[in-house]
Amino acid sequence: MNGFYSFWSKVFNSVNPIFAAVSAAVTFLIFPDQCFVMWNIVIWTVTAIDLLTKIFSIFIKCIRKEKSIFKGVYMAFKTREFNSDTFFHKTVVKIVSYLTIQILVGLSMRISLIGVVNMAVAIIIYNFIFWREFASNIENLIDAGAEYLRTLLFWIKKRESDVFNEKEGD
Repeated sequence: MNGFYSFWSKVFNSVNPIFAAVSAAVTFLIFPDQCFVMWNIVIWTVTAIDLLTKIFSIFIKCIRKEKSIFKGVYMAFKTREFNSDTFFHKTVVKIVSYLTIQILVGLSMRISLIGVVNMAVAIIIYNFIFWREFASNIENLIDAGAEYLRTLLFWIKKRESDVFNEKEGD
């Protein structure tokens, strides 16, 4: 009995089985194929950059108004332009949405008999998320004052519109 207790004590102290089980479940759901690892790295990197460019945009606008870096940052918090509640809730919604989409794509790959079809659909979904985040980054930079990026944003939105118009015509 003492050996049994000692074994389980070592298991829980050295490796957290709850963390291992959750990690295994998430890995099973999100990464049905090795190629999805890179897609996830790209999506989450672009999403993190989007959050940083949004913060940059908010602070730059306030700094321009106040004509001082320190006063601008202070006023961004004081006037609640950088509202942590709003920013937090939008970020949480984006994270939950992307995780849900990733899990659904992963599950579709697990249950499909024709993996090639689901792989193509998964690539389209991940491409859509990537280009949407790409456009969001450009929008944030334009808000910060990079007006010369409007042409790039127009081109991205045009391509996105063309894709949806083709689908509606089918």
